[in-house]
Amino acid sequence: MRAGYEEFNKTGQPPLQTYDPAIEWHTRADLPDSGVHRGHESVAALAHEWVDSFENLRFDIEDVIDRADYVVLSMVLRGRIRGSDEEVAMPETHVAKIRAGVLVEVREYRTLEEALEAVGLAE
Repeated sequence: MRAGYEEFNKTGQPPLQTYDPAIEWHTRADLPDSGVHRGHESVAALAHEWVDSFENLRFDIEDVIDRADYVVLSMVLRGRIRGSDEEVAMPETHVAKIRAGVLVEVREYRTLEEALEAVGLAE
């Protein structure tokens, strides 16, 4: 998982070769592009929207928690809004569901606590 985000940081492209063709990517409910993106084409389009909106977009992973079929990644999305001097540092947590070594679902949350609770992993 970490390598996939590092690849995105370098190329600006999601590593679709590690995604199931029927992947579901659930964006945060509080974001303007909130919704479910299904399949490689839709997830790639979502990534391109973000890359087009920010200069120097990157995901800085802060913590990785491996729990059976789930990988929980807390991170900070960083970049500068394209055409401005405004820097963004937005904390976010992604919960990735993996089946047979392939990414099948990602759900985005504002906080680590919210993410762990949503997937029944809160302690």
